[in-house]
Amino acid sequence: KTASSHELAAAHSHPNDFGSSPPHPTKPGARPRRAHVSDAMVRAAALVLFALGVSSVEGKVLRAAQQPPPEPAAEAPEKAKDGGFGSKGDACMACKASGTASCAMFKSCVCYATNGHFSVGGVPNPTDTAHFAWACGNEGGSKYELCFAVSNELYEDTFGDKIDPNNLKCP
Repeated sequence: KTASSHELAAAHSHPNDFGSSPPHPTKPGARPRRAHVSDAMVRAAALVLFALGVSSVEGKVLRAAQQPPPEPAAEAPEKAKDGGFGSKGDACMACKASGTASCAMFKSCVCYATNGHFSVGGVPNPTDTAHFAWACGNEGGSKYELCFAVSNELYEDTFGDKIDPNNLKCP
């Protein structure tokens, strides 16, 4: 008995052969033929490639227009031998130096400082009890204290410095 073309197609099809046509009925065991790529798929692929090319051109234009980072508004104090700062003021100045030297930090950082030394019961007190650190936010808990009080949010930045609205540090 000779197999019909439908029986050959069922016998030789594979579940992962999406979009393929049945094997040639005169060649038993022949590999299935792939369907032709439609014009719509070709147009869609061309559109995606064009969009990628345009976005890379726009990225080059944006990178060329960027401004250099601003000068820090403070000088960072030296850290102590233990790796922390000797006072809350020093930690706050280090935060200000870092936060004003980058537009990303300038726009998002609110300086807080804390002392990393905590008394522990039953343990003798160390001689160095000043180990201050800073953070851009108070997510560390209630022991973090705000560094710079801002009285006029329109004309002061988060570091307590006066700003000129006509000449912004980081536009």
